[in-house]
Amino acid sequence: MKVIVQTAALQEALALTGGIVNARSPKPVLQCVKLVAENDTLWVMATDLEVGCRFQVTQVKVEQPGEALVPSDRLVAIVRESGGDESLSIETDKESCNVKGAGSRFTIFGYDPAEYPAIAEFPGEGSFEVPSAVLSDMIGKTLFATAKAHSHYAISGVLWEAEGKKIQLVATDGHRLAQVRGGLATPATGACTAIVPTKLMGLIQRVAGGADEKLAVKIDDNQILVRTSKATLVSSLVQGNFPKYGDVIPKESNRKATINTANFEHRIRQAALLTNEESRGIKLSFQEANVTLSSRAPETGEAEVECPISLDGEPVDIGFNPTFLVDVLRIIDTDELVVEMSAGNKPAVIKSGNDFLYVIMPVDLG
Repeated sequence: MKVIVQTAALQEALALTGGIVNARSPKPVLQCVKLVAENDTLWVMATDLEVGCRFQVTQVKVEQPGEALVPSDRLVAIVRESGGDESLSIETDKESCNVKGAGSRFTIFGYDPAEYPAIAEFPGEGSFEVPSAVLSDMIGKTLFATAKAHSHYAISGVLWEAEGKKIQLVATDGHRLAQVRGGLATPATGACTAIVPTKLMGLIQRVAGGADEKLAVKIDDNQILVRTSKATLVSSLVQGNFPKYGDVIPKESNRKATINTANFEHRIRQAALLTNEESRGIKLSFQEANVTLSSRAPETGEAEVECPISLDGEPVDIGFNPTFLVDVLRIIDTDELVVEMSAGNKPAVIKSGNDFLYVIMPVDLG
């Protein structure tokens, strides 16, 4: 294999594929990226056996087709430090890979490309298409609410549900739940349901293109493929049964508070300053025209701040984990939000616009 490739384009490809490579894998080939040069294209591939990527680099001149299997960390470092070079020459000699820039030359010892696991391709049509900007925004509004510990493996991923021209994503960790709806560019072929790993969700956000791009999605029994203009991503689906989230979302409430989003986040951050490991909650006392946020921690002190609101319904006191509140307020993109409550010991619902809601469980402040 011998190619001359634009350095910036190769950096972009390696930035994505390098995030997939498992640097701690006991299998050396899984610490590598695979390079395949053919038909005026350089494919950069990576997999950790759960998630895989095929990234297409077209800013390349293929002088000799071929393949190479190169340790990812070495190649990423070399290309990163060659940022001042407009292009790089990559040439293989058996299992060695020679990288040449302006005034530099590196030889990386690699492996037999035939040893690398196959990464699925995405020919033909998908199950549906979704605007890139829409899916990226939906991922941002759900990914943060997934379970970080794998005690219940199904909630370590995000539930995708697509039917007709609508798509819905749902995430929960058992203490809070985020749900967002969006529109598809092309209708789904039937009802599509999948629990998608968080690693793939993050990769989709990184590779998603401009506002006009459409991402093709194909969901099979045990895997999902996502095709962008530059790359194809593939991942195994999370197995198990996602919780019946409809049972968690309160059907009605008798109190509704309308609050300025930025001001509310600022006040929550202030109230949380004097919490500690033992007292992680803050108390919110909702009144007609304001909400008082207070916290108290032994041997630390007390905090009390106020935030103007408009409350429809009777006053109520309720406690929340401030981290769970800040997490959602960070991703809300409307000037105002609505908090719906029924009682101090019942879940509350935070709504932004018509397509996003967030259920948060109260905490007992004693």
